[in-house]
This record gives sequence, structure tokens and C-alpha cells, in this order.
Amino acid sequence: MTGENARLSALVSEAIESRLSRREIVRRGAALGLAGSAISAALTRIERATAAAQDGPVQVSIVNQEMTRDDIIAAIQAEGEVNVGNWTYTANDTLIAQFQQYVSDTYGVDITLNYQASQAPSTYITNLYTALQSGNPPSLDVMAIEENFLAEALSQPEPVAEEFLPSGLVPNAERTLEMFQQFPYGVGFQASATPGIVFDRERAPFIENYTDLADERLRQRLTMPLPGDITSGGILMGIAAALDLDYQVSAEMTEAIDFAIEAIHPNVLQYTTDSATMQQLLRGGVVDAVGFWNSLARMEFLNGQANTAFMLAPSGQFLANGYMWIPKGTPHPVLAQIFVDWRLSDEAQFPPESWGLEPGPWAELNEGILGESYAELIPEWFAEDYFTYYPTIEQLSTSYRSVDWDYYAEHVGEWMDYYAQGIGQ
Repeated sequence: MTGENARLSALVSEAIESRLSRREIVRRGAALGLAGSAISAALTRIERATAAAQDGPVQVSIVNQEMTRDDIIAAIQAEGEVNVGNWTYTANDTLIAQFQQYVSDTYGVDITLNYQASQAPSTYITNLYTALQSGNPPSLDVMAIEENFLAEALSQPEPVAEEFLPSGLVPNAERTLEMFQQFPYGVGFQASATPGIVFDRERAPFIENYTDLADERLRQRLTMPLPGDITSGGILMGIAAALDLDYQVSAEMTEAIDFAIEAIHPNVLQYTTDSATMQQLLRGGVVDAVGFWNSLARMEFLNGQANTAFMLAPSGQFLANGYMWIPKGTPHPVLAQIFVDWRLSDEAQFPPESWGLEPGPWAELNEGILGESYAELIPEWFAEDYFTYYPTIEQLSTSYRSVDWDYYAEHVGEWMDYYAQGIGQ
């Protein structure tokens, strides 16, 4: 065993035996002279060893039984795979490899993660309804998509989501803030995903709220999302709030959409939800602002676009976080829960150096702090700027707004039809 490997093993043993915090592990590793990559590897080994040490039976509500470690391993072997529906992350291949390795390291079983990626997750819901109505099992075991889809699943005459929380297989769910706990059906894995305005703060320093999108200085220098999905819906609700209007009052929401049509539309060069197009236009100086998700701002900043910022509207940002839930009749319920728990782990929320991610893809995966226990995980390389691009826990409760998704689902169709007609889409 080399000197560094010996020190790494000693750190792992000490951390597990003494139950050191992540910060203490990092400090101890540095004192031992370990490189950053070695400390990241130690953190991964400690987390997996801790999970593997849970030998006692745990209550698993989705199968309505207590399961020992041997029971869990047998179930994993029998299931063999898990199917997850999510988005088109740059780091998808890394996510797949890391989860498969996690299961192998923790339970000694090789499995396959089939990871479907789409920027139009409504197709997942359509396929789910079709399968259940035909008496077939769902093709996806875990939905990891926007919260409004969970609300839609629960609004059906018979909910199409399993009741699985709390679960002994998903202890990390209880680390999240109460605002992210949709127990017993789901849990948020993002803390601060919100549609809004990404802009160049040097070229358009006057952008402070949604009403500023009507400024003549933005004439033909703005892109906005196509009417239809939650990107557009979130921004329209934001416009309503900026005008001191209530999206849950029909006449007031119509007034907000009229403002978007009459005052903002003349400034729009293009309606698009393609992030690559927006990046190209913003970087090239063709536009000064784009309507998209807050993740674009930090990805651009970390890719060298120092003036790219996200507008945190003083009137409030509407959250549309990703939530994980398990469809009714899933054929792989144990691996589904193990995936949910892993996605909420320190490792998957704040990917370590050993994952080899560049800053941009890292910041696309990380979507803020889900609870107090995650606060110490911010990496040093991003610590100075982190809260410029992510909210603090306090800001989540003061500057960000939750959505009444039942009301949204009931009215979004009429909003989008009216908006699309008004802008000629």
C-alpha cells in the first residue's frame, strides 16, 4: 500500500469510527497531506461504507414489510435494473456510471440504470397513463421531473403515484426542508429551479424585474420561451407578480398576459426554448437577455461568461423544482427507492472532485441547498460566488414562491392559448 493510500484508508477508518462531519473529514485529510482527489475519494468511500453498514431491518412501506440487508440484496438481484425519466443533463453518462457503481459498492450487485432524458417530460406522463389504462406496468420506475407533474398525477380520480415515504430505504428524504417533502408521494431533489430572466449585466444593467422587459433598450434584444410549458408559465406568473397582480384571479392574470403581449412582445427577437440557441445569441451580443431557467446563468458564468447573471425578481420567483416520485405498479420498487435516496445523497447533490465534472456540468446538476445538513458541502472553488447564483435557505422562504399546482393545471391551457394567439405563435 502506497503512503497516500495508507493515509486515505486511515482517514476512512477514523471518519467512520468517530462519525466525523464532512467538513472535519476534509480538514483531517488536508492535515494528512492528501490531495483533493484523494479526499473526494475518501468521502465517497465513507458514504458508501456507512450505507453498507446498515444491517438492521428497515421498514419499506411500498412493499409493506421490514427488509433486512439480505432481503434488500435479494430484491436488487431480482430486479436487476431501474428506469428513470429525467432531463438532458450534460452529465447524464456520469450520473448513470456513478449510480451503478454506488449500488455495486454498497450492495455487491451489478445493476443497470436505464436513464431516459427529455426536455419534454410530459411524454413520460402520457406514456404512464397509456400503460396503466392498458393494464400494463409503467415503463419508468422513477419520475424525476417538475413538481407540476406530480401534482397532476395526484389529481387523477385515482392517484397514479405510489405512497412510499417515509421509507427505511430513503433516509435522505428526511434531511430535506419541509417545503420539499410531498410525503407520502414524493420529494424534491432540486431546491431552487425557477424560470426567469438570464441577462448580461454589463449590456443591460437596468433589468431588475419582469416589468423591465418592456424597456425600449431591449427592442429586438430579448428571447422568450415558446408558449406551452412551465418555462413560459413560470415567467408569466412572474410578470403578474411584478405588476402586483394575482395569477389565481382570472382577470388579473389576463391583464398580466396582455402586458406580455403588448409591452414585452415588441422587444422579442425570437421565441425559443432551445438553450443552445440562447447561449449563442447571448454570448454573441445579439441579445441582452433570455427567458429560461436560472441554471443557464451559472453555467454561463462558470464557462467564462463573467457578466451573465440571473434576475432575482424582488416581486418573487416561482419555484418549479424537480420532484422524484414512483408510478403505481412499478416493477422495480426497491431499486427505485435506492435511486431516490442516492440522488439526495451528499455525493449526488454536491458531486465530488472524483466525478471529474467541469464546473458548468457540475452547476447544472447542483440546484441549491435542500436542507441545513447540505450547507457545509459547497466546494471551495465556488464558495465565493455560490450565493450569487443560488439562494440561501432564508431566501428560499422569502424571495421564492411556491405554486398552487392544482390551480395551475386547471388554467394553464387557457393562459397559453390566449398568450400564443396574442404573439402570433
